[in-house]
Amino acid sequence: MNKQEISSLLEDGQIWYEVTEHEAVYNMAEVARIQLPYSEVNAKNLFARNDKSGWT
Repeated sequence: MNKQEISSLLEDGQIWYEVTEHEAVYNMAEVARIQLPYSEVNAKNLFARNDKSGWT
């Protein structure tokens, strides 16, 4: 799914969400240097790549 498909899915389900985009960071020390809303909570994404079929 791409960003638009995910947004549509959430909106169709009437699910509140908020998107915050920032530069890529690779560890928590780098996260501490950027300004993010809700600094009291952490959320992480993990993207895995399968070289044969692209992004999964």
